[in-house]
Amino acid sequence: MILHGEEARKKILEGINLVADTVKPTLGPQARTAILQGNPPVVINDGVTISKYVSSKDPYVQMGVQLVQNLASKAQSKAGDGTTTACVLAQALCNNMSEEALQNITRTRGLLTASRDSLLANLDDLSQPVEDEDIGKIATIASNNDEGLGEIISDVFKAVGRNGVISVEEGHGLYTEMEVKEGLELEKGFITHLFANQDNGDCLLEKPLVFVTNKIIRKFQDILPACEYAAKAGRPLFIICRDLQNLALQNVLANVIQGRLDIGVIQAPNHGDSQLDELKDITAVVGGRVYSDEADDDLRVLSEESFGSCDRVVIDQLKTTIVGGDGGDVEERIETLRTLYELGSNDWVKESISKRISKLKGGVAVIKVGAGSSVEMRETKERLDDALNATKAALKGGYIVGGGLSIIKATNDLEHGWVKVSMFAPLKALLSNSSVDVDEVFGDIMHEIQNDIGFNAQTGKKENLLEAGVIDPTTVTKSSLSAAFSIALMFLTTEVAVLIEE
Repeated sequence: MILHGEEARKKILEGINLVADTVKPTLGPQARTAILQGNPPVVINDGVTISKYVSSKDPYVQMGVQLVQNLASKAQSKAGDGTTTACVLAQALCNNMSEEALQNITRTRGLLTASRDSLLANLDDLSQPVEDEDIGKIATIASNNDEGLGEIISDVFKAVGRNGVISVEEGHGLYTEMEVKEGLELEKGFITHLFANQDNGDCLLEKPLVFVTNKIIRKFQDILPACEYAAKAGRPLFIICRDLQNLALQNVLANVIQGRLDIGVIQAPNHGDSQLDELKDITAVVGGRVYSDEADDDLRVLSEESFGSCDRVVIDQLKTTIVGGDGGDVEERIETLRTLYELGSNDWVKESISKRISKLKGGVAVIKVGAGSSVEMRETKERLDDALNATKAALKGGYIVGGGLSIIKATNDLEHGWVKVSMFAPLKALLSNSSVDVDEVFGDIMHEIQNDIGFNAQTGKKENLLEAGVIDPTTVTKSSLSAAFSIALMFLTTEVAVLIEE
């Protein structure tokens, strides 16, 4: 079955509106929550999570729903937050697009592209670098104005630095706490996604044995003794190697799929001599030894000292986090690296060693989430993850004034028209959620917007939002804008909706 032209776009727009109207009430500090079906039901106000649950029985409307879900999810993964803003902006752009604009695709595409580029450039101009005292403010806003979570995140970055490694796990009490443990973050993800054992696509290993080598493992017989050792100990196995190939990979995956053993495998970071050095850094944290290709070590000859150990390992597509090393001598390794730094032959070598020292010294900040129920635990973890991601984005890309002001300020170069008007949507949604006269307050704000005077939804007052600490990560806002314009461009060029009947 096929729909054409206006009929097709109408259905797609209905789906876009369905998602946007569902997540819109969650925008701002006076936001409402959504209750998601479950046993027990989940109470949440995280836009990207809520959007995933939206669906329509009409398959054509569902196309519009999925269009928004896909791009909103990409915005979330890129910047860690901003899904709701992206949905609100996309809705405004698509609904404000006139029939004339829809008929002149080339001109409208050019308008949308130029407007997007201008807005993004202006947001960069408005952006300011994050000072240490700003971290708590950004984290608090990103966690839906939970000052407790904001303070914890601020303390975390104080403890491990701006580039420090942070791990979030479920605690056993009512209160959320933070502690710093030995650990490392490696810029290597799992060899194949088939090692993933979590709903979010990660591989989680609790209290694993760690086996480290710079060899290429091609024969399953070479890694079988390590697998058997871990199975006998009743523990997961984390393997770091130059590569796992052929029958070795196939047989390891077979053990994972059949539930015989919980295994995660990553490729060793770096190359050559540098690779061996970094593997020694890892064993300094987790203990054990490096089975080296240079020494022609036999992978099948094992002892208790062959394995390292840690509290947990989290592996995703891009990185691996090792938390709570057990048995290594980090301080001794740091002293060795300091000696190598002094003997460094050039600036590049010294810089590389300096980074390794910083990684070893920083450790891993572990946030243990406390809650009184499983429902509360899930909701708090969602907010904490969003807040951490948004804070990291701000530290990297700076911040802008929040409350919907910066997007409007960035429209100065745009001619007054439907694109510019669409950029007012986040502020109007914020005002609507705050139960004020939207038109009246919006009009007042527009007269003073260049002075950063906006509506503080937390206090219910008009004031200088920058001075009040109402700020947003620049990267998050830019990601929201980009996603919204992508949806609008797709909507513009939609002429046919094809239903594939099963």
